[in-house]
Amino acid sequence: MLLAIYDYPLTIVEAPMGFGKTTAIRDFFVSDKNPPLWIAFLNADDSTSFIWNSIAAEVGKLNDEAGIRLKSLGLPVDAPQRARVLSILNDLDFKDKTVFVIDDYHLSQNLQVNKLFKQIVMERLDNLHIVIITRDTSNFDFAELFSKGMCQVISQQHLKLTKEEIRAFALMMDENIAESDIEKISEYTDGWISLIYMVLLGLPKGIPVGMNKTIDELIENVLFNAYGEHIQKFLLKLSIMDNFTAKQAWFITQEEKTNEFLKKLCKENAFVFYDEATKFYKIHNVLLDFLRIKQRFTTEELQDLYRRLGEWHLGEKEYIAAYSCLYRAGEVERILADIDKPDRNINNIIWFDGHLEMFKTAPQILLDEYPIAYLLYIFISLVRRNKEMKADCIRRLDNLEQVYLQRENIDEDYRNSILAEILIIRKFTVFNEVEQMSARNDEIIRLLNGRQSRIMIRSNEYTFGSPHLLYIYFREQGTLQTILGVILDKFPLFPKYANGCGTGSEYQALAEYALETGDWKAAELNSFKTIYKAKTYAQASLIICANFNLIRLYIYQGKIEQALEILKQLEKDISAENNRLYNTTIELCKGYIYSCLGQLEKIPYWLQIGDMTAADLFLQGMTFNYIIYGKAVMLFKNYIELEMLAESFKEYFAIFSSQLGFIHNNIFEAVAKYNLYGLKEGTAALERALVKGEADNIMMPFVENAPHIIDMLKVISNNNAKNEYIKRVLLCSEQYIESLKSTQIIKVKLSQREVEVLSLSAEGLKREEIASHLTMSQATVKTHLQNIYQKLEANGKVSAIKIAQKHGII
Repeated sequence: MLLAIYDYPLTIVEAPMGFGKTTAIRDFFVSDKNPPLWIAFLNADDSTSFIWNSIAAEVGKLNDEAGIRLKSLGLPVDAPQRARVLSILNDLDFKDKTVFVIDDYHLSQNLQVNKLFKQIVMERLDNLHIVIITRDTSNFDFAELFSKGMCQVISQQHLKLTKEEIRAFALMMDENIAESDIEKISEYTDGWISLIYMVLLGLPKGIPVGMNKTIDELIENVLFNAYGEHIQKFLLKLSIMDNFTAKQAWFITQEEKTNEFLKKLCKENAFVFYDEATKFYKIHNVLLDFLRIKQRFTTEELQDLYRRLGEWHLGEKEYIAAYSCLYRAGEVERILADIDKPDRNINNIIWFDGHLEMFKTAPQILLDEYPIAYLLYIFISLVRRNKEMKADCIRRLDNLEQVYLQRENIDEDYRNSILAEILIIRKFTVFNEVEQMSARNDEIIRLLNGRQSRIMIRSNEYTFGSPHLLYIYFREQGTLQTILGVILDKFPLFPKYANGCGTGSEYQALAEYALETGDWKAAELNSFKTIYKAKTYAQASLIICANFNLIRLYIYQGKIEQALEILKQLEKDISAENNRLYNTTIELCKGYIYSCLGQLEKIPYWLQIGDMTAADLFLQGMTFNYIIYGKAVMLFKNYIELEMLAESFKEYFAIFSSQLGFIHNNIFEAVAKYNLYGLKEGTAALERALVKGEADNIMMPFVENAPHIIDMLKVISNNNAKNEYIKRVLLCSEQYIESLKSTQIIKVKLSQREVEVLSLSAEGLKREEIASHLTMSQATVKTHLQNIYQKLEANGKVSAIKIAQKHGII
């Protein structure tokens, strides 16, 4: 069964605790002289960052750059981010029989981890084999993988020792053991290796087979009581950790004989061992679970242990793990004080286990003493966009403001800095209401008096994943020009106290307003101004927006080759940033541009099929993704689905009252009705969209959908001969269609060889098998696959196959 690991992308080893799952797998690879990559879920409370960093570190052993990129991306939480991870893995050349073991997988409670591993298995990466060791599979849906022959399951029935194996093991431990005892052990243990081991240890101590009614009794009598009180206390202290170094064990336990005790424990029983691969000591779960039940620490003793463990993690700059331990130690003030330090302004460090409960229950007077930590919590809570949490955040801000307005005997600069930070966070209580957000900028600058915000830092993503700045703030019909005026007046003040964050936003607003209203020269000029200005403070989100604006403009002007070259270079530049939000923003840009060009097969697959994560609105362009999904369905000519989606999309665009979203949605409704019910129904719906557009002289949503609405536009224009706005929309729409026609857009076309390679890959053949079948080298097969992925805008094998099949290429 274990040799078959190399025949499947996934092997699941499932059995209860103590069946020797981990030992069997580890020994197999030792005997096979094939050291695997290996991570272990240590407990159900492991942070996602810890798990992801462990995965990235193991991949880094194969390729340093890939490991660094994965760590920087963080655990993927939606389809585009998972696709980016697959793209990184697809670029790797895995050596023959590369194995990645994930131990104690039953402790994983994160659905995103499950989705990722399932997708990696589905990708069938050549020479990569994943082994999951788990006590149960209830948290992992592998039915589809099993049915497709991608997975094998090794159960406890396979791991049980046979009578012959029990006899051999017993004789190895005691060559004088009686045959009758071997028979009793076989019957009593039913092949359970851990129980067999402990029974054999107990026999020399006069403990007959079957005397103990429970496994815990056997552990206590055979393993625990075998040591004196000194070592027993040492073991109990160690049991608050899942693994540890000798130095860490000494730091936590303060035991002078740490090294001596560890050597003794490793030598005398198999339940404490040193893992050469990870360089950590580990207590086997059988013993560890017993020790944790056995713990009889006073509250003070237990808190002292966790306090030491927290301080250890702080020393290692493992802040999230440190705060989790310190919280269990009751060290709330220690956590707040550390977060409050100037070099701790990393916006995600407060997401440790217990943070919600801590901020909810901590004495208000204590929270007030550490305002930066407190404000970081309020800020990130507001970004979550939960209505109940928003009301609570406003209350907290009001209270904190009063405290620092009234506090006596305080440095005035410090007081003013905190009051300024409170005003900055208040912006997000009225998010995307541009006038209210900008109302206190002058006061913030006065209070800071040349100092920079501790919370608003340069690397913050300024456009929240949207490739269109005005899209975020345009929330009321007829106000676009007013909004532009506020942005021009107020937005340049923000970078002055936010470490340069948002530099160039005023020019981007001008560029987008010009494009949407048809001032082509101003659109180009201000897009370039944005790019040059934003580069001075590395404002990648604004650079993306400016290039997106230019690309849309150049398509209208018929400069499609130039537009696509900009898109290609932009994607290359942003990929180097290795920022998951920017990566998703680029996907939105590609999806929108290729939908305008009618190149459905080049729209990222998740946007073609609407694989959205509603909970991650900020990671998907604040509902901009739904515009692209609608355009994709329109290209598929699935008008029934389009009509139904137009009804559903209203709810999403209403979240931020996105007026550009509503206009696009009215266009989707018009196209659906025109194709389903005729010209009259379609034009009525399109007229409603035009009324909204005319209120702000907006043209581009109509122009960029011209191939779908041109017949309706002509009818509406004829019926409104005196309406100059409709005339101009029609004129520009006709120009757009001519630009698409006059410039030869090369449809995706795979060479015959590429079709053959992808077809064989779709049949499940590996690179080596494809190379043999087509009489070429594996390197050539890899080159063909990379070219295929690039042509199809795919992030890996599975998505390339799906795209090719969907469009009849294979």
